[in-house]
Amino acid sequence: MTILSLNLTAIQNRFPNVTSSMLSLEPTRAQVHKTYNEPIEKDHIWLEAVQQSVGNIECVFVYGFGQGLGIADILEMYPDRLLFVYEPDEYQFLNSISSYDMRSILEHPNLYWLAIGDSQLNSLFYMASVHMQRELAFVALRHYLEAEMDGLRDVKERLEEYNHTYESNQRTHHLFRQDWIRNSMYQMAGMLSSPSIDDLKFSFPGSTAFIIASGPSLQQDIEWVKRVQPHALVIAAGSSIQALVKQGIQPHLAVTLDGGIINDKVFSQPETLEAPLLYGSTSYFGITDRKQKDTVHFVLSNDSISQYYLGIDRAQIAITATPTVVGSAIQAAVWLGARRVVLMGQDLSFPGNKFYADGVGHIEASHNASIVEKAPRQVLNVHGEYNATNESFLFMKDALENLFAALSNIEFINTTRNGAALEGTVWKPIEEVYDMIAEEHIEHDAIANIQRNQPFTINENRIKEVKGKIENTLNDFTRFREELEVMLKSIQNIREWSRTKPLKCHNAIVEIEQRWTSIVSRDWFVPIIETVLPLEIGLFDQQQPLIAIEQNLLRKADMIHEHLGKLANEIVGKISMLEELFVESIRRIDDIKS
Repeated sequence: MTILSLNLTAIQNRFPNVTSSMLSLEPTRAQVHKTYNEPIEKDHIWLEAVQQSVGNIECVFVYGFGQGLGIADILEMYPDRLLFVYEPDEYQFLNSISSYDMRSILEHPNLYWLAIGDSQLNSLFYMASVHMQRELAFVALRHYLEAEMDGLRDVKERLEEYNHTYESNQRTHHLFRQDWIRNSMYQMAGMLSSPSIDDLKFSFPGSTAFIIASGPSLQQDIEWVKRVQPHALVIAAGSSIQALVKQGIQPHLAVTLDGGIINDKVFSQPETLEAPLLYGSTSYFGITDRKQKDTVHFVLSNDSISQYYLGIDRAQIAITATPTVVGSAIQAAVWLGARRVVLMGQDLSFPGNKFYADGVGHIEASHNASIVEKAPRQVLNVHGEYNATNESFLFMKDALENLFAALSNIEFINTTRNGAALEGTVWKPIEEVYDMIAEEHIEHDAIANIQRNQPFTINENRIKEVKGKIENTLNDFTRFREELEVMLKSIQNIREWSRTKPLKCHNAIVEIEQRWTSIVSRDWFVPIIETVLPLEIGLFDQQQPLIAIEQNLLRKADMIHEHLGKLANEIVGKISMLEELFVESIRRIDDIKS
């Protein structure tokens, strides 16, 4: 075998993402590519700088792979640290693995993740975010420190931004973890007995869709919604339905996404439920419980529970999760066939020191006033001036702008009178947009008519299959609890045994690892347990690779006792709640009427 083949085999076993990118490169280009060479002698000055950067930090981001010499020195200097290595130059890496036997480095357990080229950076950011302990050391090979300082800064900033988003998502998952799993399980029956957004794909090809949000600018233009309704799809995103029904407007479609009980107040008036309702798989179940007809559902890209039990591949998901219901409404409009999407009431800020348009009243006015008063940030508005805003709105703004970029074949127009300027949209006043669509036509009950003319057919076999999968999990909970409790008994003893009976401790650790592998190998473990205990699983994921490479028996026993013991107890404490949710989910499925 050639050196390249030997290295690629080692890479394939641990980093298949890298193998595929290497095989896609042009070999002739690699031969003429200018590469940098690391000095063969140890670079002691550079290693001193590495020591200052790393200190006691357990996870190290290394910018550059070179010929692996600097990486080898770091691995030797830090036998108890995890390395996340990024080489930006794909041909540099290909030349290195074609010329030198790198297997001792590539197979080293402390080389935890490897990414080559910009397209693999996000996978590296994700792994680093999962495993870093509060902070991440950032070091670079000397070549890049001297030649590409701007590139280094850019990657470091992108990593920090990615990690901020990751941690925000983890906190959100933790905050709403019980709501989300309850909603997913209780919505299962409704999703088995209603059409999905997929079933309405391209029902309105070439149309214009107005996405109505509930910002204060909506107040000035709400009368225009009545005028555009005969010409465009009108989609009410979230709480804007309150403002619309107050003006006697029934949209073509209302969209609900939020999973908290506060969302129930948005749809508390019967008029808010008259329009066809598009609901997310993790949205609050109480709303759909009151809406017996004209519903359409969508499974969210981050709802692993619904995907698992409904047998949906993530690649099939029509709607990607965003931090705002407007993102879901936009994607639904595109799925329905809209070629132009017009935003209204999408302020993402507090023009005139207001939070919502009149008529939106699901949150106490005093609470809203407090948020507006304390708004710490400024955002450029559509008139070139600045509005007060906050981190939450800016996070939503970033997500929407990323969505606009992803949907580059769609024309996005922002008519929000005084809202934030949105990159990827063109701002136009509603009067001008009305002239653009005046010749288009959409029926008043366009979406409702589709559902009436093409009634949904219940698939008894699918119901039986999904119910069986839920029942299997419910029945497995008893054995699952027993396995955890047996493992916990061993975990309780290993600290003492590590000090008095080292051989017994070693054997117990092997048994604990085998039991844990059996526990987590269940198909339903990741979708269920990572939804119920996202932060706890995240904390354990940070420690697990460090436990695996720990050679000192006392420390290893202490780490297993502290981290795995804590997580196992947390899981046991959630099983009764899960059993109740699964029993209710089955009862709801049994109530489906053919």
